[in-house]
Order: sequence, then C-alpha cells, then structure tokens
Amino acid sequence: MNAEPALIPFNPADYFTYVLHEEIRNAGMPGGYCGFVLELAGEPDFNRLQQRLDQLVVQFPIASAKLERRGKRFFWMTTGRRIMLERHQSSHNEGEAILGLQTAMDIFNQPTLNLDPLPLRLHWIATGNGGLLLLNWIHPLLDARGGKILLDYLCSDRPDKFKESPSLIGEKLAQWRWWQKVRFFFKAKRHNHEAIRLDSCLPTAMEQGSQSLRLRIRRYSKDETLRISALAQQHTGLAGKTLYSIGCFMRAMELAGPPAAKAGYCIPYAFNLRRQNAPTPVFGNHVSCLFARATREQTRQRQGLFAHLLAQYRQTLQNELDIAYLPLMWLGQSLSPSRYAKLLRKQRSGGELSSLWFSDIGELRWNEAGFMGTRVSGMFHLCWMTFPPGLALLTGQLNGQITLSYSYLHPAVDEAWLEGLIARMDAELLETNP
Repeated sequence: MNAEPALIPFNPADYFTYVLHEEIRNAGMPGGYCGFVLELAGEPDFNRLQQRLDQLVVQFPIASAKLERRGKRFFWMTTGRRIMLERHQSSHNEGEAILGLQTAMDIFNQPTLNLDPLPLRLHWIATGNGGLLLLNWIHPLLDARGGKILLDYLCSDRPDKFKESPSLIGEKLAQWRWWQKVRFFFKAKRHNHEAIRLDSCLPTAMEQGSQSLRLRIRRYSKDETLRISALAQQHTGLAGKTLYSIGCFMRAMELAGPPAAKAGYCIPYAFNLRRQNAPTPVFGNHVSCLFARATREQTRQRQGLFAHLLAQYRQTLQNELDIAYLPLMWLGQSLSPSRYAKLLRKQRSGGELSSLWFSDIGELRWNEAGFMGTRVSGMFHLCWMTFPPGLALLTGQLNGQITLSYSYLHPAVDEAWLEGLIARMDAELLETNP
C-alpha cells in the first residue's frame, strides 16, 4: 500500500530554479530540464537498475512527486508513482560523433515533456554494444551535484548510506541571528546593484520565436586537460578552473564578436554548499549565486582580465558574498514567480543580466567497476535555459579529461558564430593565441 501523500516544501534555491523554469516555459519551451548523460561501453543490468529505481521512490518519495502550489508557497506532493526505466534504440547512427546523441536531443525537445508529472526520468539509449544512460530531471528537484549523487545511488552496493537530510540553506540560515541575516541581506543587495549596472553582451540578438535545443560537445585529451589545469592554477590559483573557464569564455566571446554587443559581460555561477564527496543530501538545490563581471575593455587584455576576476573573487570571499545571497533568496520566496524573475534576470536598463548560463560540475569519478559493472567511457550534460541568453556552458571532468557541453537555442544562436566561438575558447583555454 502506498503511503499517504506528503507535502515537501521548496527550499529557497528550489524556488529560485522554479522561477527560471517558469520563465523558460513562458518563452514557449518545455522548462528547466537538466540532463546528465553517461556513455557506457556495455549494457547495464536492466533488472537491477529498475529495482534500484523502485527502491529510490520508497527511500526518497520526492523522486516521483508532483509540483503543488498552496497560496504563495510551492511544494512537492509525493505520489508513490513508479519511475520506469525508458529504453530506446538509437535511430540516428550515421555520421554521429556520439551514437545516440540525436535520440537524447529528441527526448529533450519533446513538446509534451511537461505533460508527464514525473520530475525525474531515466532513459537507456542503445547504440550497439553500449549506449547512453540519460538522467533527465526538472531543476527544482535537485542540482547538478545532486544528479551525480543520484547516479552513485543507482549503482551503489550500499544504498543505505544515502539518507534524507534537511536543506543545507535552511541549516545555514538557522545558524544566524536575525541581525546577521539583515547584515548579509544588505551585503547581497549592494552586490546585486553592482551586477545589474553593466549592460551584458549576449550571444543572440533574438529574444523571441520558436526554438529547439541543440548541443555541441568539446572534449580535451588528458594532456590538454593537464595543460588547462596548470594554466588555471597559474592564472586563478585556488579559484581554479571555474573562474579560469569563465574568463576564457569572456575573451572568446569578445574575440568572436558578441551578436548583441553592449558594455560588458556578466556570468552568474553557483557556490555549492554541499560537502565534498558527501553522499547526502541527494535531492533539493543547495547553492548560492555569485557573479563574474568584466567590461569589454577588460576582456581584451588576458592577464589583466584574470587579475581583475581573481581580485573580484577574493573580495567576494572577504565580504562573505558566497553566503550573503541566502537571506535574499529566502525573502525571494515571498515574491510571485514573475516579479522574482525580473529581479533575477534584468539589468537596471531592462536588458538580460546573464551573458551565459554556466555550471562547473567538477571532477566525476567511478571506480574500476564503472556503472553497474560497465565502464563509463565518457559523459556530457545538457539543459534548457532562458531566452535570452539562449546559451549554456556546462563543464565537467571524467577520467582525467575535461568535457565542455554547449547547450544552445536554434535558430536564435547562429551556428557558424558558435563554431568560431568554440575554436576561440579552445585557444583561450590552452593559451595558444599568438
């Protein structure tokens, strides 16, 4: 017998992502769906995988919950509904660099994606001897690091170590006295006012029209990855590859020529509250928001740009801005999605805040047993994003190799321009520009 339905409230970051989900839907696209794809050298044990999905719903009922609104607040209402492993045979084999990729894109572009109340789905796309395992979920359910933890759960010999746990944002807010929350609130408000002053260059001049999601994947060899890591350490130190990748993208876009040229670049990125390698929490979003900003003039001098971004990052840590946005996000829950969206997306001039959606998934590891005994030969990511900017860059590392996944809207983003941008990004990351 199924348990009685339960209501699980959104945490402040869940609502943050829900607002962006609604913005994507309002632009005529499916919504804030994310994808985590493992390229497997063989077939996993399908029976065991289905058993683990069934166990997931019992252990974490939120996995098959449905969105529920009560007044101004949003919740997950548990349904106990079973999550079935969905199996596909790739029908787009000829001329593909990655077999099954187009089938994965077909799944993401289904116009009826929102009609299924399940917030999480798992797909197997067979491609001969192996295939792609696609974890597809709605962003308010969990963040990218949670997606990796969920995949670990599905193939773990010890699923009992994965536990329900409270929101890390809630825990952090509970630690502060009221006057500390007020102090952090005003810190974040001042920082946000600075971020919205600089009109952002955008990768598309279009702001409306029917769009489909497409993907470009760029993988770097182990030697190239070592070089990128060394250059990141040299230029951005402890801030690492996240800040280095953002700076390289700013320069690449400036050199390629921004289609919507304005005053500078603003790239939001996440500060993750999760503990390194912790198996919990699995569900929910546990992130705060930071900004990397630079004028067009600053991007034209490579060393100067990295010095500027690094100084900006150090000031962020010194002023505790990595956590200062939490009270602001908590207060944001009282706003309607449309009103909150304006605060999240708009420059003071009324233009789009984000030059790019960016996420660094970090280094991913599977042991020699791989995923359910099957070797993980590669991975990539994809997501829908607001329009504008119409472009998202998701970066991660597996088996000592960096993979960049460029999700973009077609026809808004010119594909010839994007190919040129990716080539310039290569040159920036590897420091091969003359």
